[in-house]
Amino acid sequence: MWRCTPETSLKFPNGSLEPVIKISGAIYRNLTVQGCFLWDSRYYDEWELSDIQFDDSTNQLTVIDGNGNKYAGVVDENMRTIIGYVYSNDPNNSVPEDKLDFIRADSIHATRLFMPRIPDLNGSIKYVYHQPEQNEDGWQSAPIFQFTTDSAAIYDLMSRLIRQDYGHLESLIIIKDGRLILEEYFYGYDRSQIHNIHSCTKSITSLLLGIALEGHDSMNVDQSIFTFLPQYDSLKTEENEQITLKHILTMTAGFLEEEDLEEHETDDLFQYILSLPLVSKPGEKFKYSNDCSNLLGGIIYSLEGKQVDAYAEENLFGPLGISHYYWESENGVPHCHSDLHLLPRDIAKIGLLVLNDGKWRNRQVVPKKWIYESTKPHVQESIYYDYGYHWWHRSKENVPWWERSDMGTRDEKDKIIALGYGGQYIVIIRDLNMVVVTTASDYGNGRKARSKIPMVVEEIIPIFLEI
Repeated sequence: MWRCTPETSLKFPNGSLEPVIKISGAIYRNLTVQGCFLWDSRYYDEWELSDIQFDDSTNQLTVIDGNGNKYAGVVDENMRTIIGYVYSNDPNNSVPEDKLDFIRADSIHATRLFMPRIPDLNGSIKYVYHQPEQNEDGWQSAPIFQFTTDSAAIYDLMSRLIRQDYGHLESLIIIKDGRLILEEYFYGYDRSQIHNIHSCTKSITSLLLGIALEGHDSMNVDQSIFTFLPQYDSLKTEENEQITLKHILTMTAGFLEEEDLEEHETDDLFQYILSLPLVSKPGEKFKYSNDCSNLLGGIIYSLEGKQVDAYAEENLFGPLGISHYYWESENGVPHCHSDLHLLPRDIAKIGLLVLNDGKWRNRQVVPKKWIYESTKPHVQESIYYDYGYHWWHRSKENVPWWERSDMGTRDEKDKIIALGYGGQYIVIIRDLNMVVVTTASDYGNGRKARSKIPMVVEEIIPIFLEI
């Protein structure tokens, strides 16, 4: 395996993109090549490479990508470095576009980057189903064949996952009737490794707000946000005073979003958000908003006197037996829009909690009324999704983006969804009493990241319909 040198990686203001290639086959002949990109040393996206040639008389290596662009480099005699350049696919342009050098990298990393499962000595990968293990995390497991007789469909699904038909999937969890029935990991991951769930964090923050509001009977979602944040009354205007907590929860507050502004630094994130100008009337227009999510963290702190991570430890993670996690923060304030890291089995606990109307092991952790209100659709995000209180919703009324929309919608089961950048999903299907969880690293390919929903609709749900 070869990794580009730090000096020739592609530099961006917020990180660096590093090409990696894996060359297989006999030296000088029968070579094959795979490629990917790393973002700050983590898998980001596939680099589609179509051909490789090596001239042993000159030690010249040539690699062609899927767009016809060419990399030409010279391999040193000790096979430790490749020095070269990238050329565009324009036949009239022979000037190199970028310098790109590679150094030999430890092949142990190839598993996490290129190999969903390690092949046997014959080069083949044979999937065998195993009932998930029961350990001390509170899950009861059961064999999947207790809930379906379609073993062929299960093995077909796993074959497609190993073929990477649904992207760089790193874990797949299925819960049926409260039991853990499928637990699969790929690319060297296992049940002991936490994963950034990105914007699924938003949905968990919504649950925490529901718990917090239960102890404040005089407050409700139709009140102005300044009711919950009185310390910022000096920022109140005639316009922003109309923003209610419901507007924040449904992302219809009307804030000018941070991506529309220049980079900013602030010691008080909530002061900054409440000072933002409005670009639409509150309640008028859905606009996906990290600022809305982070305001929820400020509201929880204002109500309970605890940062959201400490509040979660006491009121959500503790009751669910979630102890191994990490919540990224800035200046001591946890991000509520992203960056909570959880074990896949613990992510599934969140899904089952919602499926069971906020109850976990006979304890009402989240108010049942909040589960109902927060997970039902309140606004239309697009023709593909509706949106609740930081939860997404799909039904047969929504258009499937993975086929021609003029063919009409399929008879989908309603789904409550938490989704995060790169292919992180919690999918709750009430009609089947089922939860599906995925973690993935499809950060550079939105189509592959979004493929997890078609996978659930087309591959997983049908397995459980015919029993």
